[in-house]
Amino acid sequence: MPIAKGEDWGWSGLLPDKAPVAATDAEAASMIAQGAAATASPATIGIAGGDMARTLGVRTPYDRATPKYIVPVDALSVELGDGTTHVAMAHVVPGDLRRDRLGFALMNAAFLGSRNIAPRSHPGDGKIDVVRMDLGLSDRLKAWKRMVTGTHVPHPGITIRGRSSGVIELDRPRLVRIDGQPVGRSAQVRFHVIPAAILVAVS
Repeated sequence: MPIAKGEDWGWSGLLPDKAPVAATDAEAASMIAQGAAATASPATIGIAGGDMARTLGVRTPYDRATPKYIVPVDALSVELGDGTTHVAMAHVVPGDLRRDRLGFALMNAAFLGSRNIAPRSHPGDGKIDVVRMDLGLSDRLKAWKRMVTGTHVPHPGITIRGRSSGVIELDRPRLVRIDGQPVGRSAQVRFHVIPAAILVAVS
């Protein structure tokens, strides 16, 4: 179940002995896609790196023997215009936020590399943050610099909306990156949140 306002999120525990540890967001998404977490009792994994790890405050190096805090984390199911489906752990970016006049990012994590794209994103609330940027070149470059500290919002040309499902329509097919990995070109990106898709043990 997604976390509700005012409720505690997670509980104390240890990473199970045979549980895998993902070094990247893409590795964690692959574990979900393989079906290990698509059950009524989600699997538990560790994450040692990536944007979701940074969002959750994971310390490195990852020591599986130390006490952890176990948190349920959502995932994102994504369908491109050609009918292919994918699973995302941290984010989906169709096109190029830095260069496109109209840019989008679907954020389950707050961070996209060194940028704090969605400062208020919560990976366990049953929603992802849909970031829409409609900016001219000058404002786009300024916003890109401010994203390092998450101070690009509020801005009249940038909206961030929490959504559990939806569709992004682009002006033309653009390269879509899921958790940093290119998966194809598409002018349409359909998505829906998979609530509490996996349990993550964070240091």
